[in-house]
Amino acid sequence: MKLFSKRWVILLIVVGISLTVGAGNLLAQQYFFFQGKVESLYKEQLTVKSNKGETMYFAIGRRTVYIPSRLPGVGERAKVTYYLRRGHNVASQVEVLSGK
Repeated sequence: MKLFSKRWVILLIVVGISLTVGAGNLLAQQYFFFQGKVESLYKEQLTVKSNKGETMYFAIGRRTVYIPSRLPGVGERAKVTYYLRRGHNVASQVEVLSGK
């Protein structure tokens, strides 16, 4: 009986570790890109409109990285690297594009 229960415990541990490692790979962050002209920048939200007329809204905050190290101005072109969190677009990086 003890041998049987030890095998089950070992099997459960192996399965648990496998599921944990597998779930970690599934939770890897996926990033997307959007490029266009800055329409507005208000509090913690950035609005960007693409050349095709598509408008997207991004949450920005203290973890958002700006290249160069400044907020983009209204009318400037920007490339936004973002990810989805709880159904919202969260800007990870905002790159101000010059002269494009």
